[in-house]
Order: sequence, then structure tokens, then C-alpha cells
Amino acid sequence: MTKVIADYIAELEQNLVDLPAKDREDVVEFYREFLLDGDFVRRSTIEAELGTPKQLAINILADYSTKDDSAPAKTETPRSNLKASWYILLGICAAPIGIPLILVILFVIFFLLAIFFGLLFALIRFLFNFFVGGGLNFLKSLSLLFTSDWPTGYVYLGKSLICIGVILLLMPFIIKLGKILIAKCTQIIRNLGKNLLKKNYFQTSSEKNTNEDK
Repeated sequence: MTKVIADYIAELEQNLVDLPAKDREDVVEFYREFLLDGDFVRRSTIEAELGTPKQLAINILADYSTKDDSAPAKTETPRSNLKASWYILLGICAAPIGIPLILVILFVIFFLLAIFFGLLFALIRFLFNFFVGGGLNFLKSLSLLFTSDWPTGYVYLGKSLICIGVILLLMPFIIKLGKILIAKCTQIIRNLGKNLLKKNYFQTSSEKNTNEDK
């Protein structure tokens, strides 16, 4: 293997750190074999075919993120969903589909995200107001409980306990809702990516061997 190919593959692997180790090894091996089979001797020729290592990595990650089996439901987390959405958006921006269309797509995506997360933030703000109100009522109760106006202190203490109760009741719901919203947004972006990112960048050496056998 020439130094040009070795350097390109090394840079590609560095930019694929977010892929699971096994998938990263397979896809790197595929592109290593691709470059060796093509007898590429110049960096410029490789980049004309595949793009820079960073560009290729973005396309691979975007393609990988559009696959439904890339992140099994049991391992999906809000963080992994956000990462997948980000890579798909980067892939869409890098796709040769025209700037106007990209701008329209991004506008629609961000509009949907604004609706989803606007609802989530509204609920969080609601909880925050309860938290602040509960804290203020608790402080007022402390200042009154040991005075002649202790009945009023108990009233404020009761209000603070109600606020705490509401927060404890709604917090799991807010967290679950946030996860659902992120998952739904990711699915919308994933479906969009499937329709726009037609080229299959995420390929493995095992898939190549299977295709050759056929």
C-alpha cells in the first residue's frame, strides 16, 4: 500500500470515531480495498473520486445514520439521535442537490424543530416557574413559622410542598416527552435523508464480497 493511500485511510479513520468500532473497521477496510484495486497513486486523484477524508467521513456517517438498523431501538438515546440528525443534515448540505433546495429543506426542518422544542421548552419553563415559586414560598414559611404569624407560615409551607409535588409528578413526563420529540425529529430527518442521499457511502468489505459472490 502506497503512502498516499495509507495517509488518506488514516485520516478517514480518524474522522469516523463516532462509528461503532466494528462498523468503522469494516468501512475503512472497504475503502482501503477500493483504493488499492483502483491503483490510485495521487492524493488529488483520490479526492476527485471520493472527496477529502473529512468529506467522505461526513457522507459515510450521514448514510450510516439514515439506516434504521444503524442504532437499534434498545441502544438509542437522545444523544445518539441528535448525533444522527446532525450527520444527516451535514450530508444533505454536502449533497449535490442545489443550494435553493437545500435552503428550503433546512428551513422546513428547523421549522419543525422549532415547534417540537418550543413545546418542550414551554413545559420546562412551566416547571421552572413552579420551582422558583416553591422556593420563595418555602423561604417565606421559614420566616413566619416561628413567629406569632405561624398559621400564615404553614400556608406558605403548604404551597411550597404543592409546588414540589407538581414538579416531581411532571418531571418524568417532561423527560419522556423530550426523548419522544427527539426520536420523532430524528425519524423525520432520517426519512428525509433516505430520499435525498441516494449514494451508498456506508459500505463494508463483507458487503463487497457478498456482491461479488452474487
